[in-house]
Amino acid sequence: MRAKIREALYIGLFDALPLLRDPMLLVVISLFSFLPVIFIFVFANQASAVQSLIGAIVLTFSFTGLFASQSVYFNKQWFRFQDMFVASRVSPASYALGLSVSGLVVALPSVVVALSILILSGVASVVGILLVIATSAILWIGLVFVGFAIGATTKNARRANSIPQVLSIALGFLPPVYYPLDRLQSFPIAQALAMLIPTTHAAQLSKYYLGLISMPGWQVGVGWAYLLGFAALMGIFASRRAHWVDP
Repeated sequence: MRAKIREALYIGLFDALPLLRDPMLLVVISLFSFLPVIFIFVFANQASAVQSLIGAIVLTFSFTGLFASQSVYFNKQWFRFQDMFVASRVSPASYALGLSVSGLVVALPSVVVALSILILSGVASVVGILLVIATSAILWIGLVFVGFAIGATTKNARRANSIPQVLSIALGFLPPVYYPLDRLQSFPIAQALAMLIPTTHAAQLSKYYLGLISMPGWQVGVGWAYLLGFAALMGIFASRRAHWVDP
């Protein structure tokens, strides 16, 4: 187990080197999920801004999982780095997690700042922060598998870049992650569709654990079951669809 963790960390640091060498890219990528928070803070009230800040934290983990597809594609099709990892007996799970860790390394500064703001504002407790990280991490694992499957199966550079961007809009900006789920009460169909999206459950649980919304116990259980089931299902999907070694 320790060997697998070391493999993932080394791969993640290796993949993050080009981003760490360019501070401008570091700023752009780390703040990508937090730009809507600024607009909500300016045009809405403070309570909405706090909820959007939690949504940005959840989506930072989500996007780093999805956009691992680009590293998978370019390492496999262009740079041929994946052939080196296959020859060195690196496991596919360590490789996928490592590439997503590189995104977390880049996004970590903005997440730390956001969590610090929540703690200093008195909204979050230590237990609440840990639970937010736990829900985000489960969602991250599921989307790592999605990103790995996309990058390993696509043969087109445009698709490797465009598919994660389309999915990020569908998973992050359309469902109630930045905004409260109550806004969809007048649209039952939209609310039902939103509950089918995993980022909605991660955001709802995070807001609940920080005391911003109330949820009955059964909804909390359903949220956890959905996230765990999503991660397991995506793991099976990636193992079936993504080819670690080309036939």
